[in-house]
Amino acid sequence: MGDSFCSSPTRFASAGRDRRVLIWEHDPLQEDERPAIVEDIDCEDNPEVVNYHPDGSALAIQCDNGCVYIHSEDSISKAVIVHPDRGHVTAGMTWGSHASSNLLFASSACMAESTGHHKAFDIRRNKMVVEFDAAKEACSTLALDPFGEKLFIATESIDGQYTLRQFDVRHRERKAAQSVELEPFADIVDRAAMDVNSLSLSSDGLYVAAGRTDNWTDVYDARMLARGPLHSFAHEGAVAPDTYGVVKTEWVDGAPYGVGLVTGGIDGCVRLWDVRRASDDPLNGRILAQGVDDVATFALGDIYKGEIPIILGEKSGKVTMFNHLPRT
Repeated sequence: MGDSFCSSPTRFASAGRDRRVLIWEHDPLQEDERPAIVEDIDCEDNPEVVNYHPDGSALAIQCDNGCVYIHSEDSISKAVIVHPDRGHVTAGMTWGSHASSNLLFASSACMAESTGHHKAFDIRRNKMVVEFDAAKEACSTLALDPFGEKLFIATESIDGQYTLRQFDVRHRERKAAQSVELEPFADIVDRAAMDVNSLSLSSDGLYVAAGRTDNWTDVYDARMLARGPLHSFAHEGAVAPDTYGVVKTEWVDGAPYGVGLVTGGIDGCVRLWDVRRASDDPLNGRILAQGVDDVATFALGDIYKGEIPIILGEKSGKVTMFNHLPRT
């Protein structure tokens, strides 16, 4: 049932197609203890993504109706990207950090028209503070750099062209500072199956990774997008109508995972890629965790804070917690 989740040190949230978000409590020191549901949240529409604020103070729930619901201990507020009657879905969201920590960034997409809106909301004042100009194209996904200063948005135009844009959120600039057209999709002829599932920035802000439905992940120089992909990493397995390619990308830079990019794809694997190696190096793409079905999502925990190393969600709805990582 669960198709998205995120975790804090002792809790994690899961979302499913039953219009419910479940908050679970788990004691990482009790290995044989099963997680317990501590809160059950009913949503107005299907919740697609759940994401805790970096300080754990609030949970953002991305729904299919063009809105994001912000859940805290004593209240629920709503950030409206587009009125639900307009036929848009909420296509992406991310919390601000550092100088932008009071902001929530969210974008919409109307698949019928390939249009979208891209906004920043001040959650303390509960108001929209800027709308970014992405040529009114539909959002595929978005991501913020680790310093909370640069927002990257991948969009689709009405003619099917995908573009990656970078915005200066430190100064709340509406216009993009730079952009690049993304590479054509491999082995996909159905336009409806083409999409960018995930964007993520390395901890130093130098690299941006784009996970795609064609099971590839392209890595760009975040300072100079026009250079094109520096690396292209592929999971195993054939792309089919019921597969979603690389569903998530996340950068790591230390123990216990190593240094590099972590991705989840249709081979059921969560893999670690080293950008210091060649893209086609057979030693690249080390498996950190593996399920039976396609990866739907995953979460990486900090073992030094007592968190679970990897939580793996599969397309079937199965969720597995990996308390140990494979040896190198």
